[in-house]
This record gives sequence, structure tokens and C-alpha cells, in this order.
Amino acid sequence: RGDGQLLASTIQDAPDGAGTSRLQARAWRPGPAVADHGMASIRLGQGRSAEAVAFGDRAIVLNPGHALSRKALARAHINLGEFDQAAQVYRDWLADEPDNPIARHQLAGCTGVGVPERAADAYLETTFDAFASSFDARLEQLNYRGPEQVVEALARSCPAPAGALYVLDAGCGTGLCGARLAPYARRLVGVDLSGKMLARAASRQVYDELVKAELTDYLGAASAAFDLVVAADTLCYFGALEAVMRAAHGALRTGGLLVFTVEEAGEAAREGYRIHPHGRYSHAEPYVTGVLAGAGFGGIVISHVILRSEGGNPVASLVVVARKLDG
Repeated sequence: RGDGQLLASTIQDAPDGAGTSRLQARAWRPGPAVADHGMASIRLGQGRSAEAVAFGDRAIVLNPGHALSRKALARAHINLGEFDQAAQVYRDWLADEPDNPIARHQLAGCTGVGVPERAADAYLETTFDAFASSFDARLEQLNYRGPEQVVEALARSCPAPAGALYVLDAGCGTGLCGARLAPYARRLVGVDLSGKMLARAASRQVYDELVKAELTDYLGAASAAFDLVVAADTLCYFGALEAVMRAAHGALRTGGLLVFTVEEAGEAAREGYRIHPHGRYSHAEPYVTGVLAGAGFGGIVISHVILRSEGGNPVASLVVVARKLDG
């Protein structure tokens, strides 16, 4: 984190040429691998992925085992649509670290081979712990509108906020939804796998309780505990939704609402969902409605929205509201 801050401050004042910036970075950090990794990350942030590939290649040659350089290089290839090259980065990474959760998950995303039904706990915890300090700023860059869209959908299906509901912010992250859900809540609980994201959420001082847990397990243990469960930009890390929807049904009281977002699959997939090279899943609308009905939900209302951008392109998404039926 220190290296990244140092290099980022350099680039702000440097001319636009990569050479000048890298020379200044080297003056502060004698290791050239650090400078090249830093420049790869900066170029990624600027949307200059071809340059990021060049710096990432150099960083890995100089320091082959540097995980962050591998991650940046693969991401740059993905941004350029070079999925085979990205997959090879992940294969090389796994050859050195066979159990690395990031490399394993992302390789499945690039190849479509060995796709898990959902992202592994270790992948999510490692990824979001590392991402916590820059998470909010990054989502702002991506024009992320998940919290607003969730609350707009909730307002259409729920009486005016009266501070009377037991509310779960499922996959709460840094708590971006918290302030918007608080007016509905008699008690507001947030659950997430990332301890560092939860620390950020705690700083907002809107939650009554924050819990570090895997979502399906937590829901499964919370029998009829909530009137409202909200999952904004959380289920994109689940492929198969059957287990988590059954658990959400059990965690809701009769008549309770489930509100969530998923990215919409642009083409039909045999399983009803597919994984993408960036590691997130998208879901087909018929699959979502079928899983909800099978879990015991009714009153299903789906809105088509743009949740965020990815590589400069809008991400077609669904905002879903469903109600737990009697019995």
C-alpha cells in the first residue's frame, strides 16, 4: 500500500510519459520490479491496458513470484480481450502456488473450465480485504448505482420507511447501502466475509450489528429473523442460486421481502448462469425467477437496469424484489 501511494503521488505531478514517471519512482524505490508493478497498476487505473501489459511483463521477469504483478498483468490482458494470455498468467501462478484462490477462480473465469458454483470463501476474503481501502472510490469510478437502485425498488414494494423492520444487509461490504436502509430498520445487521470491509462499514455508524460470516451459512442459521433481506452486488459472486435463496427464504418472516441485484446474462447458459473473465457471474432472468419460485417466493418483480460499467461498457443487470409466501 505504501508503494502504491508513493507511485500514485508521483504520477499526479509527472508528465504523461511513462518513462519519466518510472524514473522518478525508481529514485524513491531502488527495486525496478516495484516500479514496474506500480506503473502497471497506474496504467490499469488510467485505462491504458496495453501499457500495463508491458510494465506487468517486466515486473514479472524481474520478480516472477510477485502475486500483485501477476494479478495486474492478467487484468490488463482481460481488459484487452486477451483471455488466453490472461489464462496463461493464472496457470503459471498456480504452478507456483497450487492452492492460490485468486488464480484458481480467475482461471475458471477465463477458460470456463472447472467453474465453481460460487466463489470460494478464501477468494472473496482475500480479494475484498485487499480492496477495502479503495473500494468506494473504485465503485464511484465505475458509476456504480446499486444502493440507489435497490432502495428505489424497495420503495415501490414497501410502505414508507417507519423504522420498524428487522433488516439484513447481505454482503454489506463497506456499508454503501447502510444509510439508505437505516430509515426502514428497527434493527440493521450487516454480514460480510471480509473483515476489512466490515471495519469500513463500522465507521459509518449506521449498523446495530456487523457479522463476519459466509452468507448462506448465516442465513441458514437465522430462522425467521428478518423482515427484509437486501443483497446489492453480492450475488454476482454466486453462480448457482438455489442454496442461498432457500436460506434467504428461511431467514425471512412470512411476508418478508428479498431485494437483490444480479448481472444479467447476455446469452442463455445451460445452467442459467455463467462466469466471466473478471470473476463475477451473470444470471439469466428465467433462471432467477425459477429459483425464486422453487424456494417459495412469490410476487416477483424484476427491473432491468445498468448497475455499473466494466471496461467502459454498461453492465446490464436485474434488480429483483420477491416476497416470502405464507406457509
